[in-house]
Amino acid sequence: MKTNFKQVRPEDFDVEALKAAAREGRLYVDESKEAVCKEQVIKAVYAYVKRIKVFVTPKFQSSVDKLWDQILANDDFVDLLMPGPKARKCRDFDKYNVMRIIGVLREKGVYELYSDRKYDAVLEPDGKESPYRRYLGIGFEQHALLIKIREIVAIHNS
Repeated sequence: MKTNFKQVRPEDFDVEALKAAAREGRLYVDESKEAVCKEQVIKAVYAYVKRIKVFVTPKFQSSVDKLWDQILANDDFVDLLMPGPKARKCRDFDKYNVMRIIGVLREKGVYELYSDRKYDAVLEPDGKESPYRRYLGIGFEQHALLIKIREIVAIHNS
């Protein structure tokens, strides 16, 4: 049995035809291309950064979770962490931009100033060097995001 699939665009949707196709069992969803929702990204980022909790400076031990809560409550940062359409390695979230945030937090004294390689070994425990490591010291091109992180750190630094 040969099946023919037709790609449709949102503006081509006929709601009644879609409902009829679903009732008849002719409506399929390609789950491999299913979009990642923001809640999944936030949850994955939390799990990822919890790995480096051992690197938190004594000054921020009690507030690092609240600091990340505040960062991940900001839509600008969450949008930055959403995986891109061409992301083969970063399917759950954009690890490159997480490394940028961690790098800024490290410079602001939230995390100890250990080597990039040490952070990489804890964050990517498969034993291989990851391409994400080099983004630890890059920072952000968007100055507004850098200012937002500095403000968040300043709030938790008092």
